[in-house]
Amino acid sequence: MSIFWNLGWFFKQHWLRYSCCVLFLILVSLAELLPPWIIGDLVDEVQQGSITFASVLQSSLLIAFIGLAIYALRNGWRIMLFGGAIELGRVMRLRLFHHLTRMSPEFYQRHNTGDLMAHGTNDVRAIEMTAAEGVLTLVDSMIAGSAVIIAMILVCGWEMTVAALLPFPVMAWLMFRYAGLLHSRFKLAQEAFSDLNNRVQEAVSGVRAIRAHDLNRSQMQKFAAQSETTVAANMQVARIDAMFDPTISICVGVSVLGSLSFGAWRIDSGLMTLGELTTFTIYLGLLVWPMFAFGWLFNIVERGNASLNRLQSLMGEKSGVVDSELETVKSLDGDIRFDIKCFTYPGADKAVLGQLALTLTKGQFVGICGRTGSGKSTLLRLLLRQYDDAAVSIQLNGVDHQQFSLDQLRSRFALVAQEPFLFSATIAENIAFGKPLASRAEIEQVARLACVHDDIVQFKDGYETMLGEKGVNLSGGQKQRLTIARALLLDADVLLFDDAFCSLDMQTEARILDNLITSGQQKTIVLITQRLTNLNKADQIVVLDQGRISESGAHRELIAGNGWYARIFKRQSLAIKTSG
Repeated sequence: MSIFWNLGWFFKQHWLRYSCCVLFLILVSLAELLPPWIIGDLVDEVQQGSITFASVLQSSLLIAFIGLAIYALRNGWRIMLFGGAIELGRVMRLRLFHHLTRMSPEFYQRHNTGDLMAHGTNDVRAIEMTAAEGVLTLVDSMIAGSAVIIAMILVCGWEMTVAALLPFPVMAWLMFRYAGLLHSRFKLAQEAFSDLNNRVQEAVSGVRAIRAHDLNRSQMQKFAAQSETTVAANMQVARIDAMFDPTISICVGVSVLGSLSFGAWRIDSGLMTLGELTTFTIYLGLLVWPMFAFGWLFNIVERGNASLNRLQSLMGEKSGVVDSELETVKSLDGDIRFDIKCFTYPGADKAVLGQLALTLTKGQFVGICGRTGSGKSTLLRLLLRQYDDAAVSIQLNGVDHQQFSLDQLRSRFALVAQEPFLFSATIAENIAFGKPLASRAEIEQVARLACVHDDIVQFKDGYETMLGEKGVNLSGGQKQRLTIARALLLDADVLLFDDAFCSLDMQTEARILDNLITSGQQKTIVLITQRLTNLNKADQIVVLDQGRISESGAHRELIAGNGWYARIFKRQSLAIKTSG
């Protein structure tokens, strides 16, 4: 029952809703006790021969009125109770989504997308059920059960009541045993569903690669195996589920048989009337639901506990980057200074960066190049505080960037990654993703700067063209140019291009860079690239080698230095002339 304690924060926020709900449940339980008592009196009147039409009509109208009152009260508690559960689900999903948006890349290296989706769907749904049917079964089994038992004692005495309740301790013990088994098995079933969900997500996202390598049959076999594992795990849960109702039915049946036998003996002995036995039997029928609710309560609670434990475990993970709001930053008026003694990714043995000092002057075009794995992208990740390290110092406007809140810090940068990501929305909505209120003129302006406007107007619906998942109906170059346009629309001081032109031809890349340099926006441009031929216009070029700066300076200086940059530049220039 610890789940109700763990959800206490929500019940306190909505105390009025749940108080009214409990009150309505109490009134329903009390109202349901009246019809059996009325019917018992009528039976006694029939047996005594004193029944009249007026008494039958009066009793019928009273029972009808009670039925209407119960109907209204039941509708009331259902609206409040299940409405509260839906609200809890909304709050839990918002908290989960906020938590996921604040986590560092290290977190996503440990968790698959399918698993995270399962937490936000199946696990939250199980918690919702606990907040709805769990509360219902808990309160109703206690209130309705207690009310019926008290009424049975008042009508027919404690002897009949004890005889009727003899099987129920056995039932309670069995319910407790079933609940323990259900908790562990349901947790395994949820984990199996997470794995299945992840398998489907990967297959759908990589369907082109699967078809290209003719892996359809192999993937089907893997999916079938995972599906069988999931089915087997859920069958283990179903086997325990299937034991609840028969156990309750058997116990209730034994209770009814014992009550009728004992009641017949008492009538024969003159200790009770037929009307009293009729009332008692109806009360015993009313006791069936609380008993079923009691058994179902263990089922629901253990499902909810397993899901809540999974969700709390996920949300209990802390990001490696601690947010701060000690300083405010509205714009980057100064230079950006890196002073890195050493940086190693969490869990790695080898340092990626070491002994690196670098200054990015405001408004300059800075090119960063070097061999694969030399630490180029890591510089941007540290700048955006995707990772923090005590041996890393980065200053913005003369202040350590760890002093700024993550939202403020990242709002001053616009990152275009090597792998573009587009949403299932229109082209205009994708460009305006970071600035939803942008006008069409602003959207078209940045599209022209990114050299994608002419491509867009060729589509039938132009900027209103609906894109498929991840922009599946666009070419790689069109995707990259749309993400470049999206970045240009942001009110950012620094544009970060992490090999963002790799799918473009060199002429288009050169045109975009020219547009950025001549646009008059005075933004700092940082370009990570393997193509050196378009860095000749850069104000500063930095060459990284094994996490350290091996060369730095303007294009002419590096060419004259005859180092790695000069060799690769000449080789790429020769390749262009040869292919031309």
